[in-house]
Amino acid sequence: MASCDGFLNYGCNLIHLTMVNRFTDYHVKVCDLMMQEWNVSASLTATQAQFALPAPNTLATNCSDRISEEPCPTQCAVVLSIHPKYSKEILKERKKVELRRRFPKLDHNNVTLYICSTSPRQAMVGVARIKEVKELPVEEIWTKFKNYASIKYKDFEKYFQGLDSGFVLILENIKPFSEPIPLSKLRESCGFEPPQSFLYVKEKLHKVLQNELHK
Repeated sequence: MASCDGFLNYGCNLIHLTMVNRFTDYHVKVCDLMMQEWNVSASLTATQAQFALPAPNTLATNCSDRISEEPCPTQCAVVLSIHPKYSKEILKERKKVELRRRFPKLDHNNVTLYICSTSPRQAMVGVARIKEVKELPVEEIWTKFKNYASIKYKDFEKYFQGLDSGFVLILENIKPFSEPIPLSKLRESCGFEPPQSFLYVKEKLHKVLQNELHK
């Protein structure tokens, strides 16, 4: 049995492809960035396998598992899904860094960050700037940033389990919205669905959030 793994760029999505040869057929398992899966039959090449996938506009643009080498578009803004315990610490400016197992390479600094507080809050709660993103060995992250991350070591160790390195997002210009914006409102106004981890912000959502920020 032969197998191969790789990534396909498909529409706005980076898709993980696993191709396994079982006898005469190639069975392809693809996983988009929402971790949704399809199993489809395909011919011998990854290119041919790509055409067996759903149309690009049916795939999510969630970036929860985007590989770190994927560059961030120029002038981008991102949404990060953050547990309420930690988003609260960010808005109080006690948490000055956000830690991530994976994050895209940024070609420029000062990227706008919108903070999406997850269940049970389920609201967009504030905005910040990502001053810099550092990829560092896990133990170095703890040594240098433990006083700014608002996390206990046992939770830190569990989060980065299995990884040699991780990402530190250094935050500045943190501002809460005057009122949290319920995700239900954003779904109705611009079709927003919260990411599992992060996503790039489309223009319509960016305008809505900027309007809320300047009320």
